[in-house]
Amino acid sequence: MRIENLYPVFRYIASKQLGHLLKKDASNCKRQWSEFFLNDLINFQYEDIIAVDFREKQKARGIDKGLKASFQRLDYMLSWVFLGAMPEDYFSMVFDKKGWIWRNHHITRERLRFLKRKFNSNQESLVLLDDKAKFCRNWETYIHRKWCVIDEISLEEFEEKFKDADKLIAKRRIGKGGKGIAVFDTSEVGYKEIYEEVLSQNEPYIVEEYHEQTGWLHKVNPSSLNTIRVCTFSLNGKTDVVFAYLRVGLKGAIVDNIHSGGIRFPIDHHTGKIHKGMNYQIFDVEKHPDSGVQLYGETIPRWEEILELCREAHELAPDDLHLIGWDVCLDEDDISLIEGNGGPGFPPIENPHENWWGDMKNYLSQLENS
Repeated sequence: MRIENLYPVFRYIASKQLGHLLKKDASNCKRQWSEFFLNDLINFQYEDIIAVDFREKQKARGIDKGLKASFQRLDYMLSWVFLGAMPEDYFSMVFDKKGWIWRNHHITRERLRFLKRKFNSNQESLVLLDDKAKFCRNWETYIHRKWCVIDEISLEEFEEKFKDADKLIAKRRIGKGGKGIAVFDTSEVGYKEIYEEVLSQNEPYIVEEYHEQTGWLHKVNPSSLNTIRVCTFSLNGKTDVVFAYLRVGLKGAIVDNIHSGGIRFPIDHHTGKIHKGMNYQIFDVEKHPDSGVQLYGETIPRWEEILELCREAHELAPDDLHLIGWDVCLDEDDISLIEGNGGPGFPPIENPHENWWGDMKNYLSQLENS
């Protein structure tokens, strides 16, 4: 029997459990999460979406056959049913090497969807983060680069604004995962050609002066802009740093995003010290695989300044945006913001005594009682 054939059993148990929960008081955080996820569990097409994706990831790691692969699929199915873990969670958070108590401390994709709905539910406010043009306008003090909305500017204005730029980068106004990005070298492509090509796209774009990173992070991987993700939670005028991690691209890549092959290195947000990195293919990374630059054990320069910038940036957000992930660029002599994210993905937990799920539930209780 295929492991996936057990899924209807879990679905039936979930439906019974949901019916039991609906009879209880609705104020409890645990009940709210359970109701949110169990509804998804009942309606989700496991075989069509998750099971196929998981088997593909197993195949990429050479463990798609035999008893070990079957047990891993069962282990993953249980992680999905009880923790809301997607296949990328299971592998990037190294669940196969962690006990269940440690796993339960993580923020999986389903848990993140739940938290985003609770902490950032106002779509009118959330668009300030999702729309890159609105983000640049609202946080212009921290951007430190020229930019424009391509369909709000004439060719003459475009040429004048970027006349001193060696490179330009075009991005979708609303886009994620490092997709829909193009870089233009102005010494090879004329301004008129760039302007017309970007303007001809079927969706809104912004164009920015390409940020040539300097300093230590540039040496890690010169082809990409390597950023630091810092997540903050704000309520009643008090802002906490929740987590942080470093993102670096691979040789030749222009983005550092893990979905585009980049490597994520968790950071101890109290000290700025870098832990071992990983992506969906490789784990326990201590040095950049291409440049050889040592990252594990190093401390991010000007760490307290980076955290303070993110706290200040959160003060400019609407009061109903409580959880924000900030993408920060560290240069030799400057710190600036690249983007903000209203549903920031959490990295793996390096310290088994940390409990981000517990912390988020505490924040949720504070929000409900405020």
